[in-house]
Amino acid sequence: MERLKRFVWIAAGFAAVALLLTLGTETRAIAQAVRAALVRNQDEPGRNPYSQTVGCFSSGCSVTFPPVPAGQRLVVTFFNGALFAEEGLGLFLGGHGQDFRILPTTLSSFANVANSPVVVYYEAGETPTVGCDGCNDRGISATLSGYYITLP
Repeated sequence: MERLKRFVWIAAGFAAVALLLTLGTETRAIAQAVRAALVRNQDEPGRNPYSQTVGCFSSGCSVTFPPVPAGQRLVVTFFNGALFAEEGLGLFLGGHGQDFRILPTTLSSFANVANSPVVVYYEAGETPTVGCDGCNDRGISATLSGYYITLP
């Protein structure tokens, strides 16, 4: 009988230790899951979207977009532009130390239209510009799309 009692107490002790270890492990796992849920990607493109349209409808002009805010980086991912001039003229996207030439994809009697995916970065204070070579007719309209990245 004494032997049975000792066996029951030892088994109860092992069960208690196993229960404590299980509860401790589950608590840590839950804490890690909650911590992971609280982390978010600040630079996700959908979190800080950018889309701006600017136009100039006089002869021989280019368009200038607002400067990139302090503490931000602008990533332009798509360009859409209409050049109201004769056929054969291309557009350029500038303002970051170099110009990117974009050739029109649709030509009509009154506008050259360009739609193109691009990847251009603009730092804080820089101003994106869109212009054309030799355009002197009726003007230009451009839309830039992308997203902002918050700088540390």
